[in-house]
Formats: sequence, structure tokens, C-alpha cells
Amino acid sequence: MLVPLSGTLRRAYSYQADQGSAPAQVVPALRYLQVPPSGAAMRIAFTVYLEAQQCEHCRCVLAERFDRLGSTLFSDDDPRDLAACFDGADACTVRLLAACIVLFGRPRESVH
Repeated sequence: MLVPLSGTLRRAYSYQADQGSAPAQVVPALRYLQVPPSGAAMRIAFTVYLEAQQCEHCRCVLAERFDRLGSTLFSDDDPRDLAACFDGADACTVRLLAACIVLFGRPRESVH
């Protein structure tokens, strides 16, 4: 049985709408979502994120995301590289991680 998470997802999405990465910053992720750097990227990433709840493997990726990747995704992260941290990673894993980067990634900042 799937538990509806729409309230949680709406909060995550509205948070991102206020502080999201500019499309030009998430070019590696956009490649896996197959969208140009435009406003459509957020909509498609949100759709991929919502659809992940319908797939058992994707739900596991989301559940283990913080344990395997840490709490921060960066805008310039490559989803294929991140997917290597998950057992049984496939194209869906890469696409889901790309969506997470677009929705939740932040710019990488230099400490020097």
C-alpha cells in the first residue's frame, strides 16, 4: 500500500521554487532528464520525483538517498556518478537522481 506524500512533496517543491538552482547550473542533470535548460526542467523533475513513489526500486533509492549520498546534492553533480552508490542502479536511478539534483541541488561554493 502506498502512503500519499503529496503534502510533503508540495512543501519540498515550493521550497525549491524559492531557492532552486538556475537551469544553467544543473546541466549534467538535465542531460539525463532529456530537457533543455529551461523552465520545463523543474516541472519534469517534479513529475519524475512524484512518479518514483510508484516504483519499489525508486522508493528504496529515495529512502536511502541521505545515507548513501549525504544531505547535500550539488547542482553540478553527475547523476550517473551518484548512482554508483546504490545497489542495482539503472537508468531509472540515474533519472531520479537527476530530478533530485534539479529540485534540491545547491550551487557548489569554494571555501577559498
